[in-house]
Amino acid sequence: MHVAARARLVLARRPWIHWAVVATLTLLAAGAVQHEMSSIARERDRWGTSRSVLVASRQLEPGEEIVAELVSLPVAAVTGLALTEEPDGAVVRQRVGAGEILTELDVAPHPGPAALAADGEVVVAVADPLARGVVVGTEVSVAADGLIIAERATVTVVVDDVIFVAVAQDAGAAVAAASQHGIATLVYLP
Repeated sequence: MHVAARARLVLARRPWIHWAVVATLTLLAAGAVQHEMSSIARERDRWGTSRSVLVASRQLEPGEEIVAELVSLPVAAVTGLALTEEPDGAVVRQRVGAGEILTELDVAPHPGPAALAADGEVVVAVADPLARGVVVGTEVSVAADGLIIAERATVTVVVDDVIFVAVAQDAGAAVAAASQHGIATLVYLP
């Protein structure tokens, strides 16, 4: 007699063998699931407690309002400067990618031309009718009469042909005077 036929005959005469095999396989599967679940729990415990922080919902450009959601992340993955709630009226100071944790360094406390200026910088309005395609966050130099009067400047706001730039505090007066006389121009940096 063939082996498969003999096995069917044995199982037909003794059904408890069939149920014993089913029970054994079920116990093995349950044990494997329990082992995996406990290893997941161990890994989660290894990371420690979690903390809710603001994470950018989409890519944010400098000067934009915050678009973020609260996400619970392991404390080990969160910096101490991470925001836990959205500040009122704040804007993004620098480019933030989708899914990035928002920190105090990414956010300017208030909107307006000076919002994107760093500590030690002042914001000056420069009227440059020839400037085209200038966007917030562009790094430029400011020149007047053939001389660079502000080595590094960052565009903070663009309103028609008036471009607000953040410059070092010691260069602010020279840039303002050159702008007032209409001789200030922006030099684009690579």
